[in-house]
Amino acid sequence: MIIESITLENFLTYKKFNSTFENGINVLVGENAVGKTNLLDSIYFAALCRSSRGIKDKELINWETDKELKYARIRLKTKSKGISHTIDLSIDPYGKKRVLIDSNSITRIADLLGAIGIVFFSPTEMRLVKESPVDRRRFMDIALSQQDRKYYRDLVDYNKLLAQRNKVLKDYSASSEIDSLSEMITDQMSEKQEYILKKRYEFISKIEPIAKEKHLYLTSGKEVLGLKYETEDIDMQNIVAELKKKYKESLQKDKKLQYTTVGIHRDDILIRVNDIDIRKFGSQGQQRSAVLSLKIAEIERYKNVLGETPVVLLDDVLSELDETRREALIKLVEGCQTFLTCTDFEKKDNVNIYRVTKGEIKRV
Repeated sequence: MIIESITLENFLTYKKFNSTFENGINVLVGENAVGKTNLLDSIYFAALCRSSRGIKDKELINWETDKELKYARIRLKTKSKGISHTIDLSIDPYGKKRVLIDSNSITRIADLLGAIGIVFFSPTEMRLVKESPVDRRRFMDIALSQQDRKYYRDLVDYNKLLAQRNKVLKDYSASSEIDSLSEMITDQMSEKQEYILKKRYEFISKIEPIAKEKHLYLTSGKEVLGLKYETEDIDMQNIVAELKKKYKESLQKDKKLQYTTVGIHRDDILIRVNDIDIRKFGSQGQQRSAVLSLKIAEIERYKNVLGETPVVLLDDVLSELDETRREALIKLVEGCQTFLTCTDFEKKDNVNIYRVTKGEIKRV
């Protein structure tokens, strides 16, 4: 999978922009705050319908010059398995999005996912190891949603049901109806979790040997990486019944706390290096190498499932790595179309370099 061209209009710092790109490694070189990350964000937005930095949709519109109503527009021309496609997204002045694939209107995000597959890495992705379980769940959810639309649909449904149950626990805390209302919702929640749990288990079990191999390479054989999916202690052959039982057992506790204490929204990934839980005790170097290994394993898993490589977005990661890890990273993304941003880059064979100034990009 590759991006052949990107056209932007009123998107962040880009008022009007169009450029073609090559397969292989595309290095975007420029000073800070000239729009390198914004260009990557346009690709991220086209893939997942949201900003990589959590910017609100309306705030992605460039309002710099005049005050009339404006739209932000992104157009990506892509090629997947030899077939060309066009992805068009627009954001109106009120933050409403419109998406078209090959001129056909898309009304659900699920229908966009996978149209352009990406793996994204920036310094903020260090949260994957350093911060809360929500960041590790997000890693799984983004990867799996791009590979499997049913996973995404079930996850959306589960989150809606979870919000409903939490509202019931809060609003009906003194009502005799709370038990029956809760049971009705948790029965549906249990059913939605079955597929999600199975896919998460499979994902972690499949990427662990890949991540372990890449981590050994990145650390010159000094560190052994291990992964484990952490969830409820249940029989994975009888997920729905086991979860229903867990919800009944936790109901009194949940009523007291007024939120749901059982379910996939509390799951985590245990990340060990040399049998040390690096979520809590790892050095910065260990954590950085672990994140890189996980991201590279994500690329490999995408390829194994879908039969082609995703587009790799590396935003300002070289400054965070020593020379050995930089060289290893460049070697490991060979074979993928890669967009890499940095402030300086030494010319190498088979690398396409683009100089970025504010709102403009020129091939070097």
